[in-house]
Amino acid sequence: MIQNYTGGNPTTAKYEYLAGIQDWVWQNGTGNVSELLGNFDNYGSFRVLGNLSVSIDGVTSFSGQYNRSLDLGNGIHRTGFQDQDGNAFASTVYCSYPDFVCVYELRARNALPSVMVSLENQQADAGLNNFTCEAGRVRVSGLTQAGPPEGMRYEAVVQLVGDGDYSCSNGVLNVSSGRNASSLTFVIAAETNYDQKAGNAESNFSFKGSDPRPKVESVIAAAAAHSNTLLRQRHVDDYKSLANAFILELPDTNNSAGVELSELINRYNTTEAGLGDAYLESLLFHYARHMLISSARPGVLPANLQGKWSQTLEGAWAVDYHGDINLQMNYWIADQTGLGQLQAGLWDYIQDVWVPRGSQTAKLLYNAPGWVLDGESTVFGHTGMNSDLRWANCIPPLAWRSTIANKPVDMISGVWMMQHVYDHFDYTGNTTWFSTQGYPLIRGIADFWLSQLQYDQWFNDGTLVVNPCNSPEQPPTTFGCTHYQQLIHQVLAYVEVAGSLGIETDAAFLANASSALSNLDTGLHINETWGGIKEFKGPTEITGLDIPNDTHRHLSHLVGWYPGYSIASLLSGYDNSTITDAVDAALTARGNGTGPDADAGWGKVWRAACWARLNNTDKADAELRYAIARNFAGNGFSMYSAHDTPFQIDANFGLAGAMLSMLVVDLPAFSGATKTVVLGPAIPTRWGGGSVKGLKLRGGGEVDFKWNVDGLVTEAVLVGRTAGIVVVNRDGEVLVEA
Repeated sequence: MIQNYTGGNPTTAKYEYLAGIQDWVWQNGTGNVSELLGNFDNYGSFRVLGNLSVSIDGVTSFSGQYNRSLDLGNGIHRTGFQDQDGNAFASTVYCSYPDFVCVYELRARNALPSVMVSLENQQADAGLNNFTCEAGRVRVSGLTQAGPPEGMRYEAVVQLVGDGDYSCSNGVLNVSSGRNASSLTFVIAAETNYDQKAGNAESNFSFKGSDPRPKVESVIAAAAAHSNTLLRQRHVDDYKSLANAFILELPDTNNSAGVELSELINRYNTTEAGLGDAYLESLLFHYARHMLISSARPGVLPANLQGKWSQTLEGAWAVDYHGDINLQMNYWIADQTGLGQLQAGLWDYIQDVWVPRGSQTAKLLYNAPGWVLDGESTVFGHTGMNSDLRWANCIPPLAWRSTIANKPVDMISGVWMMQHVYDHFDYTGNTTWFSTQGYPLIRGIADFWLSQLQYDQWFNDGTLVVNPCNSPEQPPTTFGCTHYQQLIHQVLAYVEVAGSLGIETDAAFLANASSALSNLDTGLHINETWGGIKEFKGPTEITGLDIPNDTHRHLSHLVGWYPGYSIASLLSGYDNSTITDAVDAALTARGNGTGPDADAGWGKVWRAACWARLNNTDKADAELRYAIARNFAGNGFSMYSAHDTPFQIDANFGLAGAMLSMLVVDLPAFSGATKTVVLGPAIPTRWGGGSVKGLKLRGGGEVDFKWNVDGLVTEAVLVGRTAGIVVVNRDGEVLVEA
């Protein structure tokens, strides 16, 4: 809630500079967009609310009997311990979506001693927080900034459930041992006055909603009126409806069940026997699904760089939304594993936050219809171009990497997110949603990029390309960037689908999209020297890239291979050896994800997924194992740079996505022909004898399947699908068809 915050956009139009920028690129092959740059003023950061402290009177140490566990079957966290005198205690914690509260239960073998409960945040400005205790509860009321203008208001309450003998002192709630009870329960609720529905011009982009206190009071009162049994059952029923929608079973050949996670990770990292523990991999797969269930729900903001968990006021990369792989990777597993409904908050966020401000960006920078945004955004709709010219010019790549640790301008993120929109429709067949929310998002993006395509004036080959563009986090600014071309290819195909369904009825718009699609450069150019797919259409002597030792962390030129499909499906590349050889060469040249510019887990799991789509079991498996051994900490969190902080959740989700790509290739069938689904394209033998239940399919329905000790799928059963599909294994054997 910053006065005159512009979302990174300029205060006056700058589109008059665009033609000159484009002309320069056509004349020189590269250029810069300095006149269009935005600002990062008041960008902000997702931040920690505070800490809940529960102290048990007389407990000064543990006797060694200490255990923590998270049940991935019901989403409940448990802690059990004995104190220095042998007294046994147990706590249970879960966060309930149906009741919008977290629940903390503490039990003792005998009567509980006195328990002290408090809220605190030592990182925040003490003058902006008010910690109080009253009537069996502790509360924090706070502001992010005093103003003017006033910052975001927030409120959190921890309420003792039931009767009790308690007192308050200096903001601490003391629940007395005089209760003579062996257990107690607290419910915790929190809210802010952030309102994404107020993120538009009509609301002056205030994002300011109502006072959060009444909402917190209402939620607390409703939850506290339930019994402990009912609270827990409502949570478990809700959680299991999602968790049980998909089941992956992998063998436990190392007898790993019951072994502490940190020990499993340590074995994986340090021993030959542990490296490749299928049980640990299945555990991390289901952990990823738990993380998505716990961080992305209808009516709340989408999962960010750390899901929704941050322990600081200013997190790494502002704990924001990076739209050049990270946000997308967060949702790789959603539709296929029965978690598609969790994306409702993502669609609302794009609609309410990106589109209004992104429409201004399109107008101010390009004088264009539709909407567009840069690759970094926030809950307050930062859509303007990156502020640093060094990320948008033609500094030689090696010098750039040695001096800069950020990213070039990238305005294609919205197009990439439209793949998720279309895929959700493709898996669910929900035409009502697609016509009312999904396709209008695609329409706005398509409208913008149709206005930006130009006929190639460098090669004069009659194709339409984008100018200017960058490859994400990779200079230079040039024309015909592969990443842009492949994604625009996909989004124009979505427009054609909408036309065939009668959802898009504007004949002129459809004709424009169809004409552009016919003339579009689809971003498939193969380097004549070493055979890999090129990242830039322009010649290497101009771009300075497309060289076989470029081990950059991103695989932007392969977005149409995975997770996209402009190469794999629209250009029929999955069965074309010329294309698969070029993908193979590009992947090989890019290395294993450890290079001079990064050592991130997400780069490794992306590579694993690409190898899997090539049906290359050995390389997919090796990259998957390398990601876990190199980037996963003892608690199962993925670390950005090897085992160093910060925690970045994308690789947790991406690991599961890579495993899915080893289990299935299910490409969209834009032609309407009978589609072929390949089961087990890259199942390693160490997963031998495993099974999957509940894999969702494009076009509707799902499939259950099993594979033998060699990783070859031998059994498959279709559920809820009666036509238009052939299911085969990696040898091409038909398993089932309908």
